[in-house]
Amino acid sequence: MSAFLHLFSKTFLFLLLVCGVAVLPQTVAAEEVIITNPVKSSDDKRFDYPMALLRAAMERTVDHYGPFRIERYPTGMSRKRALQQLMSGNPNVFEAPTRLEWEASAIPIRIPIRKGLLGYRLLLIRDVDQDIFSGVNSIDDLKKYRMGGGAQWSTTMAVRRLGFTVYGGAEYEPLFSMLMGKRFDYFPRGVNEVFAEFDTRKAKFPTMRIEKTVALYLPLPTYFFVTPKRPDLAKRLTQGLLSMVDDGSLDKMFEAYHGPSIERANLKNRRIIELKNLNLTDETPFHRKDFWIDPKK
Repeated sequence: MSAFLHLFSKTFLFLLLVCGVAVLPQTVAAEEVIITNPVKSSDDKRFDYPMALLRAAMERTVDHYGPFRIERYPTGMSRKRALQQLMSGNPNVFEAPTRLEWEASAIPIRIPIRKGLLGYRLLLIRDVDQDIFSGVNSIDDLKKYRMGGGAQWSTTMAVRRLGFTVYGGAEYEPLFSMLMGKRFDYFPRGVNEVFAEFDTRKAKFPTMRIEKTVALYLPLPTYFFVTPKRPDLAKRLTQGLLSMVDDGSLDKMFEAYHGPSIERANLKNRRIIELKNLNLTDETPFHRKDFWIDPKK
């Protein structure tokens, strides 16, 4: 009898071990923590849309990859430091206009989340200079006046290769004071940026204006970049974004955030001066017409 009980207990223990996977609760997937762009100032609304899009794309993949939360990097930083931090893994996702060293050092998700809208730029100017800029018709005309911009911005890097001198520093907020203080003559801003920037600062700078007749076009896709330490996260985010492209929800979110600004910009009735961007790679997805805005529509 004792031998029988001993054999029974060993058999029962073996069955428990074999069947344990089925009866024990499944391991809960660890929460993915996304650390992304900081807020530059209390008036800085530029990242509202990419943060909403990032959240929506991640939500598309919860069933397969598990839960997540999004945090903003706690302090502002230059573009150079942002790339260094991204390479180290903190932050692990960063939204930025593309440039060569970012595509080489991080993982670019080559879906232009702003549909190229950042490349269409209106000019912040001083009100007394409107007549001057009404006569601007070419790149050579533009070069007669001083352009302002961030020292490490992708747009600055691109236009310098075209022979422009760009005045400004590394910090964002002081550029508006520099324009009004006559440190430079015009400050090109993306259609997605310029109206919010103007509206939130017009009380502080009552003689600042959005120029009425000209627009610049510098091809400049904005991507999500993922730390090279996390190709799995890049895959997850790519799947989420492509899902939103395929069912039209990315376009709907883009329109919700940018439609009023596009209408207000009135691009089809402006003189558009086109600039080449020599800092784009051959992988830029110009072949995907659905990825880009058409200003004539």
